[in-house]
Amino acid sequence: MTMGNPGSWWHKDNLGPLENLPFIVQFGSMKFSKVRLDETMRPHLNDGIEIHFVNSGKYKWVVDDKEVELLPDNLCITAPWQLNGSPTGKMDIGQINWIVIKPKKYTKSTPLNFGSWTKLPVSFQESLGAMIADDNNLVIEKAKIFKKYFVELEKELTAQNEGFEIMVKNIIENFFIELHRNLSFRKQKIHEENNFIDNLTQLILKDLNKKWIIDDLAYRFGMGKTKFTYEVKNLTGYPPNSFIINLKIEKAIDMIMNDETNMSEIAYACGFSSLQHFTSTFSQRIGISPGKYKNHKK
Repeated sequence: MTMGNPGSWWHKDNLGPLENLPFIVQFGSMKFSKVRLDETMRPHLNDGIEIHFVNSGKYKWVVDDKEVELLPDNLCITAPWQLNGSPTGKMDIGQINWIVIKPKKYTKSTPLNFGSWTKLPVSFQESLGAMIADDNNLVIEKAKIFKKYFVELEKELTAQNEGFEIMVKNIIENFFIELHRNLSFRKQKIHEENNFIDNLTQLILKDLNKKWIIDDLAYRFGMGKTKFTYEVKNLTGYPPNSFIINLKIEKAIDMIMNDETNMSEIAYACGFSSLQHFTSTFSQRIGISPGKYKNHKK
């Protein structure tokens, strides 16, 4: 069944090869040659882990209340309790693949258990389930490495050669191993990035009066100036010098709110060369002068 478009789609009303693979609720690989509305693509719940991989095209998507955009080589993963789909049912020109795997057990409070079809260790399954449930892992960008699994699955399911059920199980297990590695790496990277910004913040706050040189900061963190600048801007939204000024302003606001001292002393304590410099910088960043900010917050 192809929904009027080139491709494959097997589901509960058209099981095809899935009849011998009850843990697969759906498998589809669909190429849309023109923009169309498709009710089956509207936000929905599936009785399983739903995974989409985009070959080409651009798709507006929602997962619960979060809007995302699926681009080529993006992989989207949702848990059974997460509503997902196209908000309008609109499918743009392109190709998208999906599979829905039904676990034996998996809820917000119950660890993932695929069931008896797989030999993946229980601890591995539980770890994978915890990472899938993490909202930070909804969409994996630049995930072209996963494309081959959908190609191999469609080939096996379409041909149905002898032993295809075994091949399909092996492909899906290998997919989940690759997914676990990818999500584990992302988790570690996020941890390292958070530590980097936390350590940088603590370093700056220890001496706000110091005139920080970006080359020196980069050296402290084992980076060149270009990489350091990129990392800070990528993780905070600001280049290093602006990030440092933001920290000074945040410290100034904290001191103002605590009525610790007068404005001139706050300006000096936060590393500004003069009260005028402090007032103009504060006004540019916050929208009002420090004095008005203090009176407004009283």
